[in-house]
Amino acid sequence: MNNVVSETKNNVTSDVPNIYLGSELFLDLLLKQSVKINYVTIRTYCNGAWHQLSGKDFCSHVGRAVEYWTNLLPIESREYGQSVILIGRNTYNSFVAMFGAILAGLDVMCAPSQMSKSDLKWCLNYFKGIVIASDIDELTPQLNGFSVPVLNISSAAWMPQDKHPEPKILSIYREYKIKKPENNQDYLQGEGDLKIQKTPHSVVPEDSPWRNVKPGRFSFVSFGHDGFQKPETLLPDALVTTAQNFIIHAEFPKQIFWKSMELMMPSNPFAHLSRFCAMLKNGIIGFPNPSTDWETNLRILRPSYLFGSSNELEQLCSFIDIVTKRSNHLPRFQVSEKIDKIQNLLSSNKAMKIPEGIFDLLKSSLRKTSRIISGHSFLKEAVEDLRFVVHGLASAQETYVKTLEKLGIPVIESYGTTHAAGMLSSNLYHAAHYKVIGTPLPHVNFRLAAHSTLEYRLSSSVFENAGKWEETGDVAQMTPFGFIITGRKKHLFVTLGGTVVSPVRLEQLLKEDDIISDACVIGDKMPYLSALIVLNHNALADYRATPEKIKDHVQSIVNKVNESLPRNVTLKKFYILEKPFTEASGEKLTNGEINRLKIQETRATLIKSLYQ
Repeated sequence: MNNVVSETKNNVTSDVPNIYLGSELFLDLLLKQSVKINYVTIRTYCNGAWHQLSGKDFCSHVGRAVEYWTNLLPIESREYGQSVILIGRNTYNSFVAMFGAILAGLDVMCAPSQMSKSDLKWCLNYFKGIVIASDIDELTPQLNGFSVPVLNISSAAWMPQDKHPEPKILSIYREYKIKKPENNQDYLQGEGDLKIQKTPHSVVPEDSPWRNVKPGRFSFVSFGHDGFQKPETLLPDALVTTAQNFIIHAEFPKQIFWKSMELMMPSNPFAHLSRFCAMLKNGIIGFPNPSTDWETNLRILRPSYLFGSSNELEQLCSFIDIVTKRSNHLPRFQVSEKIDKIQNLLSSNKAMKIPEGIFDLLKSSLRKTSRIISGHSFLKEAVEDLRFVVHGLASAQETYVKTLEKLGIPVIESYGTTHAAGMLSSNLYHAAHYKVIGTPLPHVNFRLAAHSTLEYRLSSSVFENAGKWEETGDVAQMTPFGFIITGRKKHLFVTLGGTVVSPVRLEQLLKEDDIISDACVIGDKMPYLSALIVLNHNALADYRATPEKIKDHVQSIVNKVNESLPRNVTLKKFYILEKPFTEASGEKLTNGEINRLKIQETRATLIKSLYQ
């Protein structure tokens, strides 16, 4: 019989501790939530109103979701590793559906919303998909023609005081934890000769098939500029371990009450760390109302921290900019010239000459001073409770970092891979260095391999290939404050002269001048390097009026960059584009990076002209 029961007995053994191997921290966290009857752990929007849910409410909702998935695919009909393909926003509906599937013994494959139908079909086959679920109401009608049902979970209602029983796996795990012998004894010694047996009343029959069901896993896949990436499947404990070690590593002030606001799509493991951090710190997970505006969600949920990519950081800073313009306290938001000079110094290369201790002290003092100058009235109107932002997936833009620094809100850069549950390293709360990926988390080691390729090793057994060195695929450079990512290994160019070049590093140097908003360096297997350059809007206006003047200015920027490079890797030619790289054309990715392969395809004629 090819089902999850027989698979568990054959491959995992029927011993309960082995069944929970790799999920114990995850289930411990849920047990901790299940006893929170009178404490708010989740805020969400449902049926026209905002609701506050306790941990007990959450476990009841997950129990109802488990029952739904079990009715859809009974235990007796299963194969090990079958998945629910989830395409959705980071809403409470997807959160409950995800946890429900895992506690029903199914894997959850978090799929990107922008994937094509052919990619989705591949995922259904690879991950043994049994159903496609989405909380994006307008997306589900488009998902037709598949051999599995498509479920619209956008209208699911999860109300407080739900009386549904908790998931059976959680109940059995509670029994296991209570029965777990201490000092190889099954009994606790009481007063006198009284012995109290540590065996609770069983709420799940002893012959129930649930006693042989192993919790599911999280699965991810990336469709990026390097082509189709290797799919990854993570044990639940991998995400909990990473979140736990991040909290320990970053040295957050103890007085912060952890309140999150879930922003990112759940197709990247980095997006899942936010809610695990809140649960570990006895905080509140806030799920926005997807149909309302950013300001309403921010004012109601009042997060103390945000996990986000460049897109979320842009939204936050745009909101702050709007509030700044309409605020009566605008003069107080303008910091003094001395603070601006310090900010400029700390964001320049000269900062590398400052001892690390003094650098961190300057950053901390600047943040406190900026917060005082900005004024409490402004903060109450905008982001009163926001204490820090954890940024990932790509480098943060300097303008956004400076905007938040003026409010005393550090942007903590982090860096990770899917295989490592989304995070390998981060800066500290009191030392949020710009563009630096920071120091590795406690369970991570870094080293630079051949051609400056960054490699990592995971020490925790909850990760596959723990103890082995793995490539990140990125090229890095060591600084006094940590590593800086300078490019992708797959994007390294080898010129006709045999020189290895990182085009991303050259593009970063070009974009240090405000007049250049984007650049793409060309030159793989070519006799020399060239660049396609996109000017910012103001420069474009000048360019139409005085093209020679702008061209001369760009040439001076290129000359300045060339001065810092070896002669055999300098930029020989450049071309100023009239149309920028866009996501719609496929020349830009959702994380803001350029799609180098697509650009070489769409601009082939232009590139060819640079080498004639």
